[in-house]
Amino acid sequence: MAEEMNIGQLDENLILKILSLVPIKTVVSTSVLSKEWQSRWKSVPKLKFNSEDYQSEHQTFSETVYKYLLSYEAEVLDSFHLSFGSDKADAVDVVHWIKTAFALHLRTLVLEFLIYPYEVDEFIFTSSLCTCDTLVTLKLGSLILVDIPAPGSMKSLKTLHLIHAFYTNDDSICNLLSGCPRLEELVVERSCEYSVKFFTIKVPSLQILKIYDDNDEDEFVGYVIDTPSLKYLEIGYLGCPQFSLNAPGLVAAYIGSVSNVISESLVSVRRLVLNVSTSMTIYPPTGCIFYQLVYLQIYTHEPGWYDLLTWMLEHSPKLQVLKLVGKYRINPDYHVLGWEWNKPKSVPECLLSHLETFVWRRYDWKGEKEEEVAIYLLKNARELKNAIFSTGPIEPGQLDKLKQRRRTRKKLDGVLKASNTCHLVFKFE
Repeated sequence: MAEEMNIGQLDENLILKILSLVPIKTVVSTSVLSKEWQSRWKSVPKLKFNSEDYQSEHQTFSETVYKYLLSYEAEVLDSFHLSFGSDKADAVDVVHWIKTAFALHLRTLVLEFLIYPYEVDEFIFTSSLCTCDTLVTLKLGSLILVDIPAPGSMKSLKTLHLIHAFYTNDDSICNLLSGCPRLEELVVERSCEYSVKFFTIKVPSLQILKIYDDNDEDEFVGYVIDTPSLKYLEIGYLGCPQFSLNAPGLVAAYIGSVSNVISESLVSVRRLVLNVSTSMTIYPPTGCIFYQLVYLQIYTHEPGWYDLLTWMLEHSPKLQVLKLVGKYRINPDYHVLGWEWNKPKSVPECLLSHLETFVWRRYDWKGEKEEEVAIYLLKNARELKNAIFSTGPIEPGQLDKLKQRRRTRKKLDGVLKASNTCHLVFKFE
């Protein structure tokens, strides 16, 4: 019989990590377990407070936060996560808590201002809070107003998340970023906002940039991005009229719903994922060729993806992997009619000499256009080694679907393939 182990027998660092995963109130309650547990709660590396969940007849939320911070004994506070509303936390107190955490050599700060019905308050993140040299990660959430009239100093900051924060003006954004000389990852999520005209991101050290912005206010013009070290770009949504990008070292990109032309910097990528609709334009300027692109993934949401595929095949001469991802449909029998695929005028260079892997997830076995595309690729990809088609499982009783799948599989199997070494695979997901 295996010997049971008491939690007290574990390594001290492991115990503290475990305690970091449970509510603060529970952590403090462990002090009654034994003498060695009396002060252990004072060294838990991660502190998380939420005023919305706080209930106590003995102390206010502010008094409780003060108690924990002033009692902290470890040399480094790994994380301070604060979710608060103006009904239980005064802005002056919050600023003091943050500065107290800074004095504990804080590494991660997460601030979330909780929104209550009919509240119009906001918490102002000022220059005085951009002064922590030990901070590595900063995450600012909803209704945090960034008001930074002069550059701060966060010399160690590498990760910055701005999740539906607000800004007093364009300069506040520039001053925040200019005080982070080692910043490597920036995540920006925005919606309605009236005070920013240009969102400028000029960070020489930045390597990862993610933007999800559905702000379509007339006051907002767009993004100006100057990031010479950028390796990965992700754009989930973008509704602004202008987007300027200087990222000569870009390696990979995910482009979602965009409404404007992506700049020439995109053509330097080696990996590209496109998840765009027919009404969106992602093509770079005329003459741009994706000479470095070896991996391309396209989501096949609407009829226009056919033309997008053609354009990308014609402009990606070194492409080695092509992945198409179909859409889960509520009605699997739904098909768009009346759309013609404009095939490449001549066989693209990538099909003649480079494409080795072709994957089609959620392949529509009933789709005539899907079948046309699949047959074209099999007939023309001379170096193709693997062609993989996958689909969702067929439920018992769906005999018609099973027959259709078999017919399509037989037809694809019978295609005279350009590659003698092509291995054709059909599978269920």
